Amino acid sequence: MASPALARAAAARHTPAPMQRIAVTTRSRFEAVNVTRQVQEAVRGAGLQDGLVRLHCPHTTATLVVNEAADPDVVRDLLATYERLVPRDGDFRHAEGNSQAHVLSSLTGCGLTLPVEGGAVALGTWQGVFFVELDGPRRREVWIQCLASRG
Repeated sequence: MASPALARAAAARHTPAPMQRIAVTTRSRFEAVNVTRQVQEAVRGAGLQDGLVRLHCPHTTATLVVNEAADPDVVRDLLATYERLVPRDGDFRHAEGNSQAHVLSSLTGCGLTLPVEGGAVALGTWQGVFFVELDGPRRREVWIQCLASRG
């Protein structure tokens, strides 16, 4: 069993900053919004130098993904593929008419955990963070939790 001093030292190395929220307003039923800049700003605002950032989508008809941000055709292809994978007029029983969005968000998940190094989210050369709207237009949020690695 670890001593209280060791437990305090471990907790000090992995202390979460207060959770932040960023607003996302979508204009279309299917839309990918690049939120990389806002996520980087949240990491800087938390003073995180090295550690992890956890992004959470608190909506059952939206998702978060990391993909290429340099070529807008990649996002177009992604959204078109979502439409083909889970057609809007599928055999759904949910009465609201947005079952396609629920299924797609379940397939892709509701969150991302990304590394932070030197005060910035560590992404590949072409990568960006996208909020993907699957049932818009709507006003949405992304919740951001920074976890520092100190020591």
